[in-house]
Amino acid sequence: MSWPFNLWLRVAVKRFGLAPSEFWDMPVGDWLALMKDVKSPRFDRARLDALLELYPDEGS
Repeated sequence: MSWPFNLWLRVAVKRFGLAPSEFWDMPVGDWLALMKDVKSPRFDRARLDALLELYPDEGS
């Protein structure tokens, strides 16, 4: 199994505001517990409609 540490580092910095050193000092078990309740945003019809409004189809 390959661990996605680079992805986790980006999430730690961008979503949680951690410094990279704080992420690397954190035990993996603590990180997994923190991520357990994080859900990725759903891509539903409302989000699709918002994107279509921002970027309407053009052309023939």
